[in-house]
Parts: sequence; structure tokens; C-alpha cells
Amino acid sequence: MLPASSQQQQPAQPVYVLRGHSAQIHSVVFTRDNERIITADSDGWVVVWNVGTRRPVAVWKAHEGTVMKVMGRDGKIITHGRDNKILVWKLGTLEDESGMDTALPVDLSAGHRRSPWLLSALDVNALNFCGFAMCEDRADSNTPETWEKNLLIAIPSALNSDSVDIMRLPTKERVYAGIRTEEVKTGMAMSLELLYCGDTLTLVAAYESGHAAVYKFKEGLWSNIYLNKSHSQPILSLCVSPFPEAEPYFLTSSADAAIVKHPLNALMPNSDPVKTINTKHSGQQSISIRSDGKLFATAGWDSRIRVYSTKTMKELAVLKWHQEGCYSVAFGEVLEPEQSKEKDALINVEERRRDKVRTMHWVAGGAKDGKVSLWEVY
Repeated sequence: MLPASSQQQQPAQPVYVLRGHSAQIHSVVFTRDNERIITADSDGWVVVWNVGTRRPVAVWKAHEGTVMKVMGRDGKIITHGRDNKILVWKLGTLEDESGMDTALPVDLSAGHRRSPWLLSALDVNALNFCGFAMCEDRADSNTPETWEKNLLIAIPSALNSDSVDIMRLPTKERVYAGIRTEEVKTGMAMSLELLYCGDTLTLVAAYESGHAAVYKFKEGLWSNIYLNKSHSQPILSLCVSPFPEAEPYFLTSSADAAIVKHPLNALMPNSDPVKTINTKHSGQQSISIRSDGKLFATAGWDSRIRVYSTKTMKELAVLKWHQEGCYSVAFGEVLEPEQSKEKDALINVEERRRDKVRTMHWVAGGAKDGKVSLWEVY
């Protein structure tokens, strides 16, 4: 834990530092109840780590070029590369991990590594650094046995980078095309989120111009319900509230020093943001909200990871370990201890360790130095 009162007494130190990438980290995500963390770098390598042992369980080169974003869902890992591809891999169980190579990217002598089973490949536009956004498809459609549910994938349009297309996987059909605002010139899409607010499919987009926008699909049409320019520089990252109906907001960070809280259900397109803070720290490459909605964190070009209260937007902690810029930040999911395990005196050491890993309040930061720091906060 990082009590606020201890910050001035001695600098906080990471619980552990994952070393294994030889290129800058562009995406970090926890998965499988915090028992795994996935890291991806600018050389195209993806590493799945066992958080309990801090050792790799799967290493492969997913893309020829930068991996812009990685996500884990329903036993799958989805990667998006600058090689114009979104790839869906089957890697969600111990059986899937069995036989995978574990030699890290820094070990050049290991040669070719075995890749997981590739379920689907989607050709996309990757002319900019905007990663995909994803949500489950609620439409009544047939789903292959290898997929629990169909997925909707939002990506910058191949025709106009200021527009967004939505694709369906695994069918690869384009469901919606050319979602954009006609009010202003936004430049390229820089960051996207796709979700359902109630029963309404909602797209949140952030742009090169500093604009943030919300689009909702109603009665067969996409409507721009919110458009605001709160940043003087391109927006680099956005993150939506984990409770979009009870707490309808999203956050944006930018190449400037501002962090902005925007309404998700604005009544008028020209509505004002909920709140804007000047952090006095330019270049916040990544922003993430914890699953309980209490905290958010940023990864900055100044090599710091900063933790804030989502309610007050006040800075709570500065995590400094990296010597070079931080490009990605992610929280682990906030989980409660399994009561049956707490009461079972015969539980083995391995189960106790797994339960501890699951319930720690993790935050991870990936940096230009190729290292990933793991911290426990509040």
C-alpha cells in the first residue's frame, strides 16, 4: 500500500519490475483476475507474464512493427499493430500456455518463438497511432464455437482517418462506416472507446485537434451528442467510467498538461466538460480508471506514473522509478478475497499466493526503457 502520509518520508518503490523487452512498451493490461499481465512493445513482441511468479508464460512476435494496443477477453488476446492488422489469439488457459516459448525478447539467441493459435485476422488502417476499441456484440447473430460472443471493433476508417468504422468479429463485416462530426475539422482519431450505455451503442472518440466527441446509435443513425475542445494539443488517451450508467463520464489526457472529465450523456452537443485540471505536467500518454471507479492514473513523458482521485481529481501519489518516459498505464481489477479460501485452514501455499495476487490493488506502468513496473496502491 502507498499511504499518502508516507510520500514525503521516502519514495515509494515498485513491488517488482518486469524486465524482458528490448523496445519501448506501448501497451499493458491485466487479465484473468490479475493472475496474468500482458505487455507489448514497439518491435511487435507480446509477453504474457504470471503475476504471482513474475515469470513469462508465453512470448511471441505478434506483429511486424509496433503493437499499439493489446487486450485480453474471454480466453482471447487481441493485438493491434502498425502492420495494418488486428489479430485475435487463443491464449486463455493453462493448456493454451503449455508448450509456448518463454524466452524473452531480450534473448536474441532464442530465435523464432511459437505463436498461439490465431483465431482471426482483420486488415485495418494503421496510418496513425490510434488503437482499436472493443465491446461485445449484442446483436442476435450466429457465433462460432471458438467464440463465446461476437465482438464489435472500432477503428479509424481506411478512407478518412478522421472517421471511425465499426467491424464485427469473427465475420469481419463492416457494420457501421464513416462515423464523424461535420461541425469542425478534428484531424485524425487518436483514441477510441466503444461501449453500451444502457441499450445504446456508444462511441467515444478523441482527436488530433484536441476535440473529444460522443456518438450514440439511435433509430438506425449515429448522432453526435457531445463535442468539446478542452485540449490545446492532440489528445493521446481516453478512458470511460467503469459504471457508465451510474457515473456517466470519461477522462482525456493529452500532449498538453490538462486532464479533462467529460459528460457521457450530454444533453446538448456544446455542453461544457464536468471538470478540467491543469497538472502542470505536459505529455500524459496514457490514462486508466480503476475498476471500482475510485482512482485513475496517468503515464507521463516525464517518466512518472501519477495516481488521482476520480471524485476530486486531486493527485494522490507520484510513482517514480523509470528513467525514461512512460507510455502505458493499467490497473488490475479490484477483487474481493474468496471467503471459502480464507476459512480453509488446509489451503495450500500456491492457492494462498494466487489469492493474494488476485486481491492486491495493482497498477502497472510500461516505459520507453522496455521495463514494466508493478505497484500496489490504496
